[in-house]
Amino acid sequence: MTQIKTHPTAALPRPQHHGARVSIASYLERLEAPIDWRRALSLHRRLLAGDLSVLRDAARTDSDNGPAALVLVLGMLTAGLGAWLWLVIESRGAAVGDPALRVLLLGSVASLVAWGLCSALTWRALRVVFQVQVEFRALARAQAVAGGFLVWQLFVIAGPASFAVGLFTTVAALLLAILAVRAAAPDADDRAAVVSVGIGFAIYALALSMLADLAGIGSGVFVHALG
Repeated sequence: MTQIKTHPTAALPRPQHHGARVSIASYLERLEAPIDWRRALSLHRRLLAGDLSVLRDAARTDSDNGPAALVLVLGMLTAGLGAWLWLVIESRGAAVGDPALRVLLLGSVASLVAWGLCSALTWRALRVVFQVQVEFRALARAQAVAGGFLVWQLFVIAGPASFAVGLFTTVAALLLAILAVRAAAPDADDRAAVVSVGIGFAIYALALSMLADLAGIGSGVFVHALG
């Protein structure tokens, strides 16, 4: 009787196709994990102190997803607080409740969503236009920390200088976002970083400008465009 020999690879254990299940489970575990507040404060403190290596550290540290997001939330909420206080001061206390909803709450949420869209478009432009491969979460962490610089928009309350303060901090955040690309994607040259961030930031500014003018929802420097 003829015996059929088994091919060597047939004896190897077959891979279990549970990649999607494992990745989803690990992602949910990350969501349930407590946020390291001390790490978030450390990242923010280093950013505000001018330590630009914090962008590279955030990009390379997987556990910084929560802390980096917290840095961004703090920056946007503080920018919203500054815009609301500016409106209260300008109206001599006449406008308090309505601006609190449209600026402090909705404006902050809109800013967070717009910044996230900016990061996503930057990542997409890097891949499609410049063929630069970078992990989205690494780029998003670095971009989130860069967005934390907008905490300085609290000082839009500075009367006649409010627009200048808001514009300066927005441009500074834009420059930090470019450095964040270089930190997360070392293969990206200066041109790729500038153009990709420019595409994302253009949509960020356009979206918030339109929201401020058409819906009366704004935060930070965009409070000056409230319709």
